[in-house]
Amino acid sequence: MLEDVINRYLACYNARDIDGMLDCVTQDVVFENISNTGQSMRLDGKDMMRQVAELSGNAFSYRRQRLVNIVSGGGKAAAEIEFEGKAAVDLPNGVKSGETVKVRGASFFEFRDDLLCRIADYS
Repeated sequence: MLEDVINRYLACYNARDIDGMLDCVTQDVVFENISNTGQSMRLDGKDMMRQVAELSGNAFSYRRQRLVNIVSGGGKAAAEIEFEGKAAVDLPNGVKSGETVKVRGASFFEFRDDLLCRIADYS
């Protein structure tokens, strides 16, 4: 069940289906993105997640996350994820519009009531 929710969340992310992504999370979801470049972000709740998802979706003309490997148990899961995207605008990290970004990272998920209540992405 946990892996099904993660797969549905990623499929919605890839399809730019923000409503579908948010259907996979609790109202009080915590989303964290931690980058090895020193940038990090924390969002609390569905409303904040929606706002950032709408903005960040416009930063890429194409984007896709692929699940490489997953381990789950006890209401938690850890996944190896590959991200590929084509920047639609110049990004703050120096990536220019039109450039392709490829990143391999890890995502950690926590569940409550069959929904994601915490997502932490590390890249």
